[in-house]
Amino acid sequence: MIEVTVTDRDGRVVKRVAVNEDLFNEYLKRNMDMFTRWALRIFGGIFGPTTVGGNWLVSFKDTGGTDRTQKIKGSGGTTAMWFNTDYCNNRLWIAYGTGRTPPTRDDFKLEAKAGEGVAGITVDEVQGTVTISASFTFAVSMTVYEVGLEWEACVSGHNVCGRVLVDRTVFPDGIPVSADQTLTIVYRFIT
Repeated sequence: MIEVTVTDRDGRVVKRVAVNEDLFNEYLKRNMDMFTRWALRIFGGIFGPTTVGGNWLVSFKDTGGTDRTQKIKGSGGTTAMWFNTDYCNNRLWIAYGTGRTPPTRDDFKLEAKAGEGVAGITVDEVQGTVTISASFTFAVSMTVYEVGLEWEACVSGHNVCGRVLVDRTVFPDGIPVSADQTLTIVYRFIT
C-alpha cells in the first residue's frame, strides 16, 4: 500500500490518497505466517537505515533449535554477514515430511522431515515473479503432510554455518505419493 496525506497546521487531514489499501487491510486480517516474518526481517535488514559502522541484526532459532543472532548487514566487511559465502553455503532447501501438527510462527524445523533437496530458483522480471522449486522421486509410497523452505547460510558470526526454517506448510488431508512417482514442490512469489 502507498499512502499520501496532506494535513493543515492543526494536524487535520486535508487530503488522503491510498493505493491498494483494500488489499493491504485484507492481508492484515490474516495471521502473519512464518515466511512473512522472514520477509520482513530480510527487507528491514536490506533497506533499514544504518550509519557507517552500524549493524542490522535479527534473532531467530536455527533448525537445530539453537537461538542465534546474526547480522543482515553491518560493519566487518564480509566477515560477519548473513550473506557471507567465504565460509558457508548460501542457498535454499525444500523439504517434505509426515508431521501433521498445524504450523506456527515459531516453528524452527519440520516436525518429521522425510526428505530434502537444494532448491532451484528462477526470477522472471517481466512477470515480476520468483519461483523456488525442487522435485523428488519416491522409492517407496508415502503420504506427505508438511513441506518447508529452509535457508542455509552463516547463522552466527562469520563462519558458523546452519539453516533456518523460512516456511512450514501443512496439508491436513495429506498428499499421497506412490513409489516411482515424483513430488514437485514449488513456491511462487509475486512482487
